[in-house]
Amino acid sequence: MLVEKEARSVEEAIEEICNELGKRREELEFEVVEEKPRGILGFMGNKKVKVRAKPKDQQQEDEGLNYAKMVLERIILGIDVPAKVEGKAQEGKIYLNIKGDGSGLLIGRHGQTLDAIQYMVGRIVGKRMGEKRRVIVDTEGYRERRKSALERLARRMGDKAKSTGKVINLQPMNPRDRRVVHLTLKDDREVETRSEGEGELKIIKIIPRTKG
Repeated sequence: MLVEKEARSVEEAIEEICNELGKRREELEFEVVEEKPRGILGFMGNKKVKVRAKPKDQQQEDEGLNYAKMVLERIILGIDVPAKVEGKAQEGKIYLNIKGDGSGLLIGRHGQTLDAIQYMVGRIVGKRMGEKRRVIVDTEGYRERRKSALERLARRMGDKAKSTGKVINLQPMNPRDRRVVHLTLKDDREVETRSEGEGELKIIKIIPRTKG
């Protein structure tokens, strides 16, 4: 099933198509089929674009999932950890879960090993499929546990900053972990958070706001 929409921009056309079909953009493939000026000889008015969309090929989704599972299984085999891989494709993303007794070795310090595995699988799958594919690798629910632990840490350190009136520095974190901390405290009007440093790992400062 093909759907075409004309709009003033590609983003506007995509949004209209998604609303009409009741689908997320990750579930569709888009193609800009025409760009044309509006107005007299193209000198007046806004440019219009025509975008065509169709549902993503389920066979392609299954191929990406199966290939991702195979890649992860080979990586685990090389680490020599007894485990099996489960997976699903959902909303344009591939979710892989490792089940086994060696989860601690696969996670590493603060999830660094798991992040490295996830990065490798994503790059290999993207190269094979010819497009960037979001791959999330987890084991024994670590991602959710880590998120909950960071939320508790953020609230606890936020309370400490408010009670002492002093800036609290958290340990260097990767972008995903920093985002959890920032989001946890973003609605707290008594503190603000700020990332500082260079490179992938940066510290977070929790800064008490001056009252009044």
